[in-house]
Amino acid sequence: MTRRYVVIGAGAVGGALAADLLLAGIPAVLSARGAALDAIRARGLVRVTPAGRRTVPVPVVGGPAETELTPDDVLLLATKAQDAQATLADWAWRPTGDGGLAADLPVITLQNGLDAERVAARWFGNVIGATVLVPARHLGPGEVLTAAAPRAGQLLVGGLPFPARPAPPDPAAVAFVEDADAAGWLAQGVPDASRWKAWKLLHNVTNAVELFTGAPEELAAVGRRATAEARTVLTAAGHTVADPETERTYDPALATIVPGSGHVQGQQSTWQSFERGASSEVDFLNGEISLLGRLHGVPTPVNSALQRVLGVSASAGEKPGSRDIAEVLHTIAALAGTSAPTEENTTPTQPTGAARS
Repeated sequence: MTRRYVVIGAGAVGGALAADLLLAGIPAVLSARGAALDAIRARGLVRVTPAGRRTVPVPVVGGPAETELTPDDVLLLATKAQDAQATLADWAWRPTGDGGLAADLPVITLQNGLDAERVAARWFGNVIGATVLVPARHLGPGEVLTAAAPRAGQLLVGGLPFPARPAPPDPAAVAFVEDADAAGWLAQGVPDASRWKAWKLLHNVTNAVELFTGAPEELAAVGRRATAEARTVLTAAGHTVADPETERTYDPALATIVPGSGHVQGQQSTWQSFERGASSEVDFLNGEISLLGRLHGVPTPVNSALQRVLGVSASAGEKPGSRDIAEVLHTIAALAGTSAPTEENTTPTQPTGAARS
């Protein structure tokens, strides 16, 4: 039978991948819900790129109960990290038609942070990690934009450090890299996807800063401190970080943001979630650093302050710009037990090119 991708989650990344795979002649079905499900069923998925708009007749289902899985399917988990556990539990025990279960299928995790792969391994025996670098935007139900060209975005796909022994590349990972490349994405297989997830997390902890008002220099300083603190914590926790300058085998300039294409600087995925009133991924970005800091005895006042202030903000349903960075600085000082915050000198390498997600 033919390999088919079951893309779970119809946000910007999931919608774009499903449409692009189909446009390349690669079988895919998209699992959506709510207004996105209704819109795609009614008129197809609207795919917006620097080249223009087109409506793609994407096969869409309302969840696992509406999906007839086969043993040749590959699951692409494209929800946000905070939704991964409930979603995976919902899919894991669905039959595949040959006496098997969805839990027997490969699942490729596209989430930010470090948690999705561990969560997936509770149910799935074949977990493949993928780091996504793409300037993507959810424009409305069933309407998604990517702002880079000539390639839509970047994917680093590969194995995970469990089991902790060398293993040959997974056939499903190799196939996904080939299919993503055919679908117009830059894609590379990597031996250890967790190193790339850690690398991107050093950037993702600064997503939170975009939610605040304040002087540009103060916002930038908090972002630098959050990243430096994250690097210290990741090192203490035993995580190594990928070096894109020496390890990336493609040219990231092939996925360059096109001016006037709809990308808005300073409005990455976390900002977009707050703007839509969706659930916040801050607990799995800055909160991941807080968690690792507690587990390994490393203070994390900067990331914990960002998490605390935005946790309250999200609970109140506030939009971006509702709070000033001064509140974060005050909270950092309180958590650190100091009268005024100080900035770390470390400035790590940040993701470049299309690393906006």
